[in-house]
Amino acid sequence: MTAGPDMTRELCAAASWEEIATAVKQRVPGHAFLSFFAAGVGVSLTTAGRLTVALANDFSVRQASQYQTVMEECLPAEVSEISFLARQTDAAGAGERVAVEVVERALNERHLQGLRTRDAKAVERQAERPPGVITRLLAERGFWSLDPAAQLKLFEIHDLQGHLQVEPSWRGTPGVYEATVFAGLLTLWAGGDREQRSVQTSLRNLAEQLGFTWSGRTAQQLVDAIDLLTLTGYRVTMEEGQRGWTDLFHLLDRSQTRWDGRRNSPRSRITAHFSDVIWQAITQPRVLRPVDLAVLHAIGEQRHLAKRLFLYLEGVPMHPLGDGREGIERIVDERLAATLGARSQIKHFRSQLGRAGTAVVDTAPRYLIVELAPRTKRGLQRSDPRHVLRVVRSRLAQVD
Repeated sequence: MTAGPDMTRELCAAASWEEIATAVKQRVPGHAFLSFFAAGVGVSLTTAGRLTVALANDFSVRQASQYQTVMEECLPAEVSEISFLARQTDAAGAGERVAVEVVERALNERHLQGLRTRDAKAVERQAERPPGVITRLLAERGFWSLDPAAQLKLFEIHDLQGHLQVEPSWRGTPGVYEATVFAGLLTLWAGGDREQRSVQTSLRNLAEQLGFTWSGRTAQQLVDAIDLLTLTGYRVTMEEGQRGWTDLFHLLDRSQTRWDGRRNSPRSRITAHFSDVIWQAITQPRVLRPVDLAVLHAIGEQRHLAKRLFLYLEGVPMHPLGDGREGIERIVDERLAATLGARSQIKHFRSQLGRAGTAVVDTAPRYLIVELAPRTKRGLQRSDPRHVLRVVRSRLAQVD
C-alpha cells in the first residue's frame, strides 16, 4: 500500500519531531523531558514548515511554552515553526484528534520496537538506581497528613488493625515538604550499598536530588525539615479483643550537620540516622516503592491535598490490568479522608479529592485515571459510602 500525500506529511511530522525531541533531550533537565516531551507525537507538517506536535495533556502544553527558545534552536531545515496541542483535551478539533490517531497507527514496527527497547533499558536503570523511593507503610498510613494550621493537635488515622497517633514536637508536625525531604534521604540511601542505617550527604546534593533551586534559604529549610523528622513522635496502638500493644517511635533517631565556613554552605554535610522501626521496615522486601520526585515538585506548593494523594498512590500496591497498566479502587470514606489529612465534611472532601485527582493526572504522565466513581456493590445501606476513588496508571519496576 502506497502512502498518500496526507499520510506522507504525517510520517514526516513524526520523523521531524523525533529529530527535535532528540536534540531537546540534551538541553533540558531530564525530569522536564520525561514529564512534558517524551510522550509527544508529531501530528502534521505543512508545506510552509509549520509542525504540530501532540503532547500528553494540557499541563504539558503549558510547560512546553517555557522551553520555546530551546525548541527554536533545535528545529531542522524543513521546520520553520512548532506548536503544541494536548491529546487529552476537548479543545482540540476533531481533525487534530484523528491526526494523532493516524500518526500513532502509522509509526512502523521498527520504530515501536526501538521505543520498547529504550523503555526496557529505562526500567533496568530505574531498578538499579530509582529516581525516588518511599516506604509503602509511611505512604499508606498518612504520616504526612497533618495540616500546618493544626500543628499542636493530636491526629489519629484509624485502619482495620488499630490507629496511628502523631505526637507533635514543640516545632510542630511534618507535612508534605518534610515528606519530600524524607523521600530524598531514603532515595540516597537506596542508591547506595544499603548496609548502613544512616545516610550522609551534602545539603547541595540533597537539594539537587529533590529538584530544589539552591539558596541559603534552601539549606536552612532542609535542616529544619530533618530536625522536624527527628523530633516528631508516632504512637501505633494495636488491639485484638482484650489484648494489644503500643509502640512510640520516631522516623530519625539522630541528625547531625557539619560545616566548614558558612553554616548554610552548599558543602555543609548532614548525617541522618534512621530509627530502629524505620530501619526494620526499609530492609524488608517489597516495602520500598518508586516515587517521581519531579512530579511531586511540579504539582505546586499550594496543592497540598494533591501532593498527599500522589504520595499515597505512589505507596499503594495496585492490581495488574494488562497492557502494562495497573489499577485500584478505594472507598471514599472518613478513613481515606483522615489518611489524606482532610478535615472537611465527606461531601466537601469528595469535591476536593476530585480536583486533587485531576491535578495528579495533569502532572504525572503515568497516571491515566484518578477519578471518583459511584460504587456498584449491591445491597448498600443508606449510611454506606457511595463513591470510590478509581486509579489506573502505567506500571513501574519494583525497586527492592
